[in-house]
Amino acid sequence: MARRIRWQIVIAALSILIVSGLLGRLALRNTVVANPLSGGSYREVLLGAPIQPIPILNDPRTDPVGRDLGTLLFDGLMRIGADGLPEPGLAAGYEVDPEGLVYTFRLRQGVTWHDGTALTADDVVFTLRALQSLAQPGEPALAKIWQDVLVDRVDDLTVRCTLPAPMAAFLSVARVPILPAHLLAGTPPEAWANTGYATTLVGTGPFSLRELRTDGAVLVANPNYYAGRPYLDSLELRFTGSLEAARAALTRADASAYGERVDASPDPAQSLAQANLADRLRRNLVPLDGYTQLTFNLRTTPLDNLTFRQALAHGLSRNTLIQQVMAGMAQPINTPILPGSWAYNPEIAWYRDDKATASKILGELGYTPGADGMLQRDGEPLRLDLIVDAEPSRRAAADEVVRQWAEIGVAVQVEEVSSAELQRRLAEHAFTLAIHSWSRLGPDPDVYTFWHSLEAFNYAGLADPEIDSLLESAHDEREIGARSADYATFQRRWIELAPSILLYQPIYVFVSEQNLGGVGMAEPESASSQILFGTEDRYRTVSRWFINSYREIQGDLR
Repeated sequence: MARRIRWQIVIAALSILIVSGLLGRLALRNTVVANPLSGGSYREVLLGAPIQPIPILNDPRTDPVGRDLGTLLFDGLMRIGADGLPEPGLAAGYEVDPEGLVYTFRLRQGVTWHDGTALTADDVVFTLRALQSLAQPGEPALAKIWQDVLVDRVDDLTVRCTLPAPMAAFLSVARVPILPAHLLAGTPPEAWANTGYATTLVGTGPFSLRELRTDGAVLVANPNYYAGRPYLDSLELRFTGSLEAARAALTRADASAYGERVDASPDPAQSLAQANLADRLRRNLVPLDGYTQLTFNLRTTPLDNLTFRQALAHGLSRNTLIQQVMAGMAQPINTPILPGSWAYNPEIAWYRDDKATASKILGELGYTPGADGMLQRDGEPLRLDLIVDAEPSRRAAADEVVRQWAEIGVAVQVEEVSSAELQRRLAEHAFTLAIHSWSRLGPDPDVYTFWHSLEAFNYAGLADPEIDSLLESAHDEREIGARSADYATFQRRWIELAPSILLYQPIYVFVSEQNLGGVGMAEPESASSQILFGTEDRYRTVSRWFINSYREIQGDLR
């Protein structure tokens, strides 16, 4: 009897091993795919509340929650595609004349506002002309681009935009959210916020506004959305005033998701990027379209000397700075063309971190250590002044620059100034070194404004004929292959000249429940997993987000 039982146990064990092996092969050869189903409610907690959610009036830098709300409710003629390039939105298509001056947009047929009124060319013309007339637009740089564009109605579904000069990035700036003329025409834009429209926010977007409260907003799926009804039935945004409350809502499962910038955290080491998460949560880290920069004033001595700038570049470890200042939660970048952009060249490298090389170069320039170990030349100590504002991460970066360059004998004196004073001195070139940031650079890699010798935002004072020629060509040329070649050469030349040191690119952390699908940040092949163009760009694929799904195995068993 006992022998029979032993044999039964052996046979059972062998059967388990055989079945496990077959299941393992099946798992290796097949993929379990979650297929979306309609339904479900998504809840996201946001730090802050909307100040001005009406597009073209909204300032995304001071009112990111207002921009989030507007992104869900409104559309532009163009939108950012999955590949990071502009693609038609409310426009079904567009044509460009051979000179690159006239863009003719053909609107989609059958698009309606949330109140059922048909979208027409009148709405587009109304919005763009309102943007041109605003005394205080939410985004002054965007309004300035549109200022000299002639906007005409051709027919009910056609709009013509005539530019004063070619601009390859024009399709990217044609993402201006379109507003309803039938609800706003006749009211000055400055008075829109005081009308009933500020609480209804009728748009054409994937969701419509059901309720807007001081502590949150409820949005419902737009059944007539031109790109298809969203899978989610509703989307709730919950506004909170503190970082602790926002994180607590996520921990208690009162929210499906929450996101924050690491550089906005009081302590990057305690940011959401490194917090312990429950098993039900998933974390995505995605770089944003901006960077913090150490700018050299090339108009001053000794920074007008290329070799001296190259020595400073060798003497600063950006990886160490990122670790010390951002707890490792930022991305080093080499050039003003951001990683993730179609124009970025990953084969171009910045100067290697090598303090021995830095000291050697400085010695060849005639600098020798004094009694205190700091460099001097001809009896004059080498001392550089650095201005920075009080923003914590930038201020900490300034201190780290001081520490690292002291190791090669370069003394740096930091002056902390207000943000307004920092901007004034940058604009007037009244500085030697400055740490500042650029944000919301957008999906087009055009850096003409920042590095052409005639542009005001070229704070470093870089004046190089080759750089100018490359930027002019890439600014005007619409063919992406030619632009990419220009930008590749620009990046090589920019590194050769070392007019600044790009310190780091900020990271956005988005934590959501595991059952939330369709989010592009979780898909390696999606451009939104490589870079976000503003934090609101996390909603790029929101109409395809889903909670409900059915699972199936795809693949062949062989």
